Amino acid sequence: MTEKETNTETIKEIEVITKTPAEKKRLLIEGIKKTVVPAFISVFFAVVFFVKFGDASGIAWFSIFLLVLLVSFYIQKLIYPKLGVQVKDFETKDWLYVEFLVVIYFWVFWTLLLN
Repeated sequence: MTEKETNTETIKEIEVITKTPAEKKRLLIEGIKKTVVPAFISVFFAVVFFVKFGDASGIAWFSIFLLVLLVSFYIQKLIYPKLGVQVKDFETKDWLYVEFLVVIYFWVFWTLLLN
């Protein structure tokens, strides 16, 4: 088999996935939900930690960081199916994305409350 035949076979194996307008709309709405839910969770945690710990000078920031990550992960696993987001289609990168948003929003809102 020559190299040209191998390249032709490889190109034939690649399938183009087209999405219908309804599928595109569903994915857009899910994307918005995956951005808004972490924001609300983060605001909740920021307010709770501000009321409970203030500036958290008595505890390690890393423990707060881990607590927010773990609890928000389980909250999102429960909330997303009720909002119509297909959690079974989530990959590792999707979970990392939403958890990254939770952490970033949390630090921003908590910093705003501290100021």
